[in-house]
Amino acid sequence: MNRAFQGLGIVDLSRVKTALQRRLHLMAEGLHASKIFVIVNGKGGVGKSSLSAALAVALSKLGLRVLLMEMDEQGNNGEDLGFTGSDLDDGGQAQAAAILDGKPLTPTGEARPNLYVIPGGAALEDIIEELYCQRRAARFTNTPEDQTAWMGMYASALDAVRHLYDVIILDVAPGSEPLQLQALVAGDMVLIPSRSDPSSRKGLRTVARRFARAIALNPALRLLGVAVFGTNSTATKVQSNIKDQLAADLKGNAPVFDQCIRHVESAAVACRSRGKVPQELVGLKDLDPALHRSIKALAGDYKSLAMEVLQAKANLDAGHHHAGDAA
Repeated sequence: MNRAFQGLGIVDLSRVKTALQRRLHLMAEGLHASKIFVIVNGKGGVGKSSLSAALAVALSKLGLRVLLMEMDEQGNNGEDLGFTGSDLDDGGQAQAAAILDGKPLTPTGEARPNLYVIPGGAALEDIIEELYCQRRAARFTNTPEDQTAWMGMYASALDAVRHLYDVIILDVAPGSEPLQLQALVAGDMVLIPSRSDPSSRKGLRTVARRFARAIALNPALRLLGVAVFGTNSTATKVQSNIKDQLAADLKGNAPVFDQCIRHVESAAVACRSRGKVPQELVGLKDLDPALHRSIKALAGDYKSLAMEVLQAKANLDAGHHHAGDAA
């Protein structure tokens, strides 16, 4: 750290720089396993938290040990999974302890069997303030390593615990550039939920720019694909046009998943009010028949999308191994 800033109380990044060097070495040796999904868009209200929770539940039901971390002050995962106000809901304190105090990144508990959670919440305000201070301090440093190390604070914390999980899902705040850069440097695969409106597509392009910046520190980062939300399930022509537009925005660099997630307001309200994802509500007997049909269809959308996501990951992993073999 630059001496001029040592007295200001910002976090010393020596450990972060060591962790970043280690992960680059592991990548070069082909020993860095791909397991961290970053779910992100530059705009809110595009299905990010719903997708994060539904994907986390689906993967945990496959017997995978899943960590879901909400890098967002909103705390929506708690509503989606029904633990808001419970002992699991620490308001982001576990994240703050890890990023600001150097403690191990520790889940607050299991929201479902095999599904461990590190919630978001108000404590992330302190993290964001620290990240802004680190970014300003970095401008006065002399080496490229010191100028970019601040973007690896979450990567350092996550790399220390990534061996404990099969899958890690980062649900990232839409409006915070520092948090998005942290997630993109820490992650392995980027999954972007998007609606069809121009504002959502603009948010997607914002993420693409930040992706390009993060990849300098994280050369293993890959764009997994875009999931289209909020379309009418019968509007196949509209869905096709949306996918064409998004593929053009991405310049062919990532797939737009075939499975769209329909918008059914009654189903969304029922899921959040009960703290369950669609696939968990399907088996309930006390639902209105029309609502049950909607939830069953929505659960089918998420199941199909989860299968596509896993296949896309397998394809990326296979391509990475082939590249390593060629090298």
